[in-house]
Amino acid sequence: MTIDVVGVEVYARRGHADLTWSYDGRRVDVTVRAAGTEPAQLDRVEIALDLQPSRVLEHGHQSWSVVRRTTADDVRPERAGIPDWARGCHVSAPDRAGHVVAGDQFLVTDEGVVGFLDARSHLGVVEARRSGVVAVALLDGVELAPGAERALDPLWVADGDPGALYSAYAREWGRVAGARVGRGRGGSEREALAPTTGWCSWYQYFAGVTPGDVRANLRLAAAHGIDLVQVDDGYQSAVGDWLTTSDAWREGTEALAGEIRAAGVRAGIWTAPFLAGAGSALLAAHPDWLSAHSSGHPSKAAYNPGSWGGFAYALDTTRDDVLDHLRSTFAALTAQGFDYHKIDFCYAAALPATRRDPTKTRAEALRLGLDAVREGIGDDAFLLGCGCPFGPAVGVVDAMRVSADVAPVWQPEASWPGFAETAPSARNAIAASVLRAPLHRRVFLNDPDCLLLRPTDTGLDARQRQVLSDAVAGSGAFLVLSDDLDRYGDAEWRAADGIRAAQSRLDVELDIADPFADPVVVGAADGSWSLTIDWDAPTSSFEPGLAALGGR
Repeated sequence: MTIDVVGVEVYARRGHADLTWSYDGRRVDVTVRAAGTEPAQLDRVEIALDLQPSRVLEHGHQSWSVVRRTTADDVRPERAGIPDWARGCHVSAPDRAGHVVAGDQFLVTDEGVVGFLDARSHLGVVEARRSGVVAVALLDGVELAPGAERALDPLWVADGDPGALYSAYAREWGRVAGARVGRGRGGSEREALAPTTGWCSWYQYFAGVTPGDVRANLRLAAAHGIDLVQVDDGYQSAVGDWLTTSDAWREGTEALAGEIRAAGVRAGIWTAPFLAGAGSALLAAHPDWLSAHSSGHPSKAAYNPGSWGGFAYALDTTRDDVLDHLRSTFAALTAQGFDYHKIDFCYAAALPATRRDPTKTRAEALRLGLDAVREGIGDDAFLLGCGCPFGPAVGVVDAMRVSADVAPVWQPEASWPGFAETAPSARNAIAASVLRAPLHRRVFLNDPDCLLLRPTDTGLDARQRQVLSDAVAGSGAFLVLSDDLDRYGDAEWRAADGIRAAQSRLDVELDIADPFADPVVVGAADGSWSLTIDWDAPTSSFEPGLAALGGR
């Protein structure tokens, strides 16, 4: 049965607009035109569908946004009471948070799947309203000259088995948006991206990391065949000042990058390219580079009262001078020897705000910033997005964090009201990684966040560490350790080496048999293996076992 389109409406904040649209039973294409003699300021286009599911997969727009199986009535009204910048961090339509259950970019339901096939033009939301499912193209008040037209990103619609359709949608999304998995820019063929095995400083040392900490772990990483060492937050003098370092890093970062590469290991570095900290030299020199909140004040984008010293603000990536700054900064980091870049808090470039160029949507502003980073690092460097709205990043990033932060605790300890699934914890990281598994190698490489195996200085017991290990293996085997490796004994190295040994068979396109089942079964698209996982119990099991796949 084909899902019917029951209405398509355009809404303008000022002026008048009309539209034309077509639907072939699977794809909806819409073009908006400014009617009349004055420019039209576009707000949104709504596409109403004859679909009333009983269960949906809520899906926020960035890496650590909420991913949960729920119903259309479970709107969590408490979300509406948190600061607008915090809502804008997690969802594409922050004014709707607490009023509706939605999937940002796509919505998987027990009746089928509806999703936008690109987001280079605009962010998209698929809402599960009581009246039915409505796909909303968010146009953010962009101006359209009289008589000018704007084509929306296409919408994909299919009813039937949600597991099979989830994979089919992800495949078509990646194709239309030009995913880099196995392709160069513009869709040119290139060697498929190899599996990642790495070490990251964050979950052991946090912002207190020193060059000595990295060197100590580099020695063990290289000895055990780990091919990436990534320096995380803590080296920089301030958020936004990525080329100057803190007192603990007076030697800078270039020499260490050289040591990492000399050990036969890739050198990685963390940044948050679209943020400027309150105490940064960047903000002091260029206060006009920030986007503006509706209040007229600079756009708040993140808050860390500890190592960051308070708020960080969002750069306006529609400005040419900001884009030039991004290109030169990332070219300089790459010249130091870093060819693996983790870029974080990327949602900052897509927060609702006033920007220099009123013709650009939030999605286009983010894409401009991401493209500038990619131009700075070059086509061959590896780019991992984090805290990033998924849609605008497809075709630019190689990999994407798909979960909340992991942590050496099982249950989350604190969160914004209504957003418990976003808080750091092993359980939250596992649930989101499993429920987003079909995106792996169809849209980008899925990063389920780091694997924490240390047997001491942790709140995770042996069973919980095993389930976390299986979830990392079974959601694409993007393996990055983040412990003091000197604490590992034979059991910990055996677990890590087991995933590495099976990585080529685990790092494949993935399917979910039924995203609404308990427990969830995720596995290779060719049926060669499956992982059954229950993150509430928690329990996990491979069929066949990892040993049969070449692992432990």
